[in-house]
Amino acid sequence: MIMKRSKKTLKTIILLFVWSLLLVTIPFFVSNLESNRYKNNGSYISSEFNIKDYDVTMDVDKNNKVDVIETITVDIPENDFKGIYKSIPLWLKYYSSDNKIKTKKVEITNLRAEGEKFVTNKNSDSIGIRVGSNRTTINSGLHTYKIMYRYDMGKDDNKNYDELVFNIFDNYDNTKIENMSLTINMPTNISKENINFYKENKKINSNINYSINGHTLKANILNYQLDNAITLNMFLKDGYFIGQTNNYGFICLTICLALIILSIYSFISWNKYGKDFSKYSQTVEFYPPDNLDAAQVGYIYGEKSITKLTTALIIALVSKNYISIEEIQKNKYKIKNIGKNNSNKLSLTEQIVYHDLFINNDEIILSENPSFAKTLSKVNSCLESVMNKKVNDVTAKNKMYLTFTLLFIGIVLWIFSYLYVRDLNPKYNIIYILSFISIFISGFFAIFTNRKTSYGEMITAKILGFRNYLNTAEKDKLNALVEENPNYFYDILPYTYVLNIFAML
Repeated sequence: MIMKRSKKTLKTIILLFVWSLLLVTIPFFVSNLESNRYKNNGSYISSEFNIKDYDVTMDVDKNNKVDVIETITVDIPENDFKGIYKSIPLWLKYYSSDNKIKTKKVEITNLRAEGEKFVTNKNSDSIGIRVGSNRTTINSGLHTYKIMYRYDMGKDDNKNYDELVFNIFDNYDNTKIENMSLTINMPTNISKENINFYKENKKINSNINYSINGHTLKANILNYQLDNAITLNMFLKDGYFIGQTNNYGFICLTICLALIILSIYSFISWNKYGKDFSKYSQTVEFYPPDNLDAAQVGYIYGEKSITKLTTALIIALVSKNYISIEEIQKNKYKIKNIGKNNSNKLSLTEQIVYHDLFINNDEIILSENPSFAKTLSKVNSCLESVMNKKVNDVTAKNKMYLTFTLLFIGIVLWIFSYLYVRDLNPKYNIIYILSFISIFISGFFAIFTNRKTSYGEMITAKILGFRNYLNTAEKDKLNALVEENPNYFYDILPYTYVLNIFAML
């Protein structure tokens, strides 16, 4: 038979397994959402038309903020054409000089269209603009759109150089572009050695027709070259840009640090409230320890059925000659009050049952009295309010509940911040990993921040000793106890019921 201590151990193992399974599931869940989002998050321009000419002009300020004008001449195929849509990623991905992928958060502001109706939409990963209106159509033929915005790469993290990076072309979903031109006006003069054009990590300078005149770069890119994303990376001397702004926030960092602090708090709580008090050795107990009634013993032992605990109290009232039970039909019993309401010697839970049985008269047929169901709730409340505080360390349990409450709030915030807020500098992404490890640590220590009181350890050992004795007692010893106390068998009968000792029933 699984005893109380074994049940607690099994419960702890189950909790640890469920907790570990949850933390294994979260990364898969987050990774799935992230992958699906990135599939639909590249630069996009609607593709139901041909672009005859795509001109990009960039005026770069000394603080590395760029005013961009994209002039797009479209060959409209039909008269019911409604306009164009373009989206721009807010996370710039490119290859650095050492062929490693770098990620930077860019700010796109003041996105607008000149001379056209437009609407914009923005999420944590991209910003889009729809130019045109469903209420108006544009005649077939050539039509020019002008989209403008301010592009900010933010503060430069490089130690030995500054850089300007811009995705000139981003593989626009098979949209046909016949000609693309680029003009960049820098704050001061630049040289050809500063300029690099990339397709992924491959430098393609020799394939691009470009020239530099003082502080201006001009380039032409033909349609056959637009088969993959093209990125301009301009390397400049350190300090070229001044007064740059920080594009990253503190929400994700705060949440991650809070989770790390929570793991420290969880460890401190476990160290102070989670370590068990000294264990007591089981002793041979001939009688129920500490004058506890059957329901109290069963509750401490770990019996969860309040119906079973209450039934044991009724059996105890019979053995103490407070009530009698008479079978009047099959599975139908009449209970009589023979104790004349003298309940002073009964325990608190026994008094509750005794009083509720005969609240109206001295006889009751239990199966015909649905109001007795309320007694189960009273007995349960009494056991929890009296025995739980004596046996279990309530402060430790409250610390455990507090940790788990904060932890689940933290997990939700962690997922939300990682997927949607995304304001942490990628070079500090290790903090996401550390905070996720902290989540596991917090839950691990919280599970173990639960213990018995010193009294709880002592009384549990005595109850297990009492149960062990009843399970293994020799017949001669039981006979001796019955001779000493003729009512001994009936006195311990309720206890054998809640302790699951069926051999003696």
